[in-house]
Amino acid sequence: MKNYKILYQSALKHLRTQYFLNVVIVFIVGFLLRDGYQYATDWNQNVIQNEFSYELRENRKTNFEILREFLTEIHVLQMDSAQLAQTTAEKYTMGYFSVIVNEITASGSFGFGILNGLNKIIFHGKIAESVTIFIMTILSGLFWILVKNLLLVGRCRYFLERRTYPHTRADRILFVFRTGYGTNTAKVMFLRDVRQALWNFTIIGGIYKYYEYRMIPYLMAENPALTSKEAFALSKEIMLGDKKNAFLLDLSLFPLALLDGASFRMISLFFLNPYKECLFAEFYAQLREEKNNKLEKSERLIDESLFSSSGTLSYPDANCPTPHLEKHHWLTADYEKNYTPETLVLFFFLFSFIGWLFEVCFYLVNEGSFINRGTMTGPWLPIYGTGGLIIICLLKPLRKKPGMLFVSAFVICGALEYFTSWILEQVAGLKWWDYTGYFMNLNGRICLEGLTVFGLAGVAVTYFIAPVSDNLLRLVPAKIRNILSKLLVILFLTDCIWSVFHPNTGNGITEGFY
Repeated sequence: MKNYKILYQSALKHLRTQYFLNVVIVFIVGFLLRDGYQYATDWNQNVIQNEFSYELRENRKTNFEILREFLTEIHVLQMDSAQLAQTTAEKYTMGYFSVIVNEITASGSFGFGILNGLNKIIFHGKIAESVTIFIMTILSGLFWILVKNLLLVGRCRYFLERRTYPHTRADRILFVFRTGYGTNTAKVMFLRDVRQALWNFTIIGGIYKYYEYRMIPYLMAENPALTSKEAFALSKEIMLGDKKNAFLLDLSLFPLALLDGASFRMISLFFLNPYKECLFAEFYAQLREEKNNKLEKSERLIDESLFSSSGTLSYPDANCPTPHLEKHHWLTADYEKNYTPETLVLFFFLFSFIGWLFEVCFYLVNEGSFINRGTMTGPWLPIYGTGGLIIICLLKPLRKKPGMLFVSAFVICGALEYFTSWILEQVAGLKWWDYTGYFMNLNGRICLEGLTVFGLAGVAVTYFIAPVSDNLLRLVPAKIRNILSKLLVILFLTDCIWSVFHPNTGNGITEGFY
């Protein structure tokens, strides 16, 4: 392969091209792959959480270590019933649901979720809890197989296109979904995960196979029609003699990873993660160029338009060897489109619901309780809907300038959140959120990290969420859209009137904040 200096310089060059869009792409996919977002700048977080919660969130153990602890737990069950009851009470102190979530997600493993479920039935006799763990584990596994793995391949596709085409759109992360090979890609990626998980038990073999399988997502991004046999064979051939180089690339980024904690994850968010994607996309492209004629199945690497521009600024879909299905055309994202008033009304409720769902899930996972967040009774947080509409309408002139769009969304969301908090406190004498203790907070009403996330979310709404949502809404008959928008407005106004006299308050809403 070419020397490292050229590789790093090329990756940096591609990162700078539409920089903020690159950051947002990694943010969106990373957000989904990690099942949400955890605030990193709460200075009091480690004090208020119990020891078990801290262990699950901070220590990402290997499968071997988890298996050893699982066997140790079985041994501990030999204690007398009084000791066991006391230990269980001390261990699970965050609420029923959060315990289940932690049981499933602590290892990041579908298999260990099943083992935890069996453990609850056989050794603890907790049938209801084990059934819940089984169901959530299966749903989580299906979501990983059918959605997350395809988004991971889509992220690789985006950064491969970005190398050659400066106007690559955000909707390229949905590339596989738009082809007729989504199921095949999901199968290949699932087999990669299973084989990797099995090899991890050998530790050394797990590391070796990690680098041998490293190019599979990029191969599927180039040709999602590859069979599993072809994908594994090609990745093995491409990485032959270059596993060390891939390891050294990872190692070279380690100092930045060490500094990431001190920067409250800002380094990874704004540089390390998107730069790593650019770096390994460049790595794949260089290995492919060097070894293409030597590969046994080189004829299966069929997308030459990915690596040689025909003078266009965006990838020519007409040249794609795996053409897009017309019925999946709604997955495209034309961010320059105009939206009708009716669509904007529906957007308000969609964004308000997404915001409500995000905060409810955030509280559910962290505190173990279902809390209807916000001032109102219905499943909506109007501050999110208002912010989304302001970004879509007011910032329309900035759609071709992602950097300015991010800064503007950052400022607008900050002003909206601050003054909404102030007004609610003046009118009702209560606080519905409080960032006291977070890094660079202003009177507990806003904080740097929260506004950074909102700024990135604003860019994601502009370039991805709003255009795709509009495409989906257009699939609904106009008459139904019209009825739905009017019905939602009536319900919302009714809720507003009710909430003036009966605001939504209580623990987790106006008492005890995240």
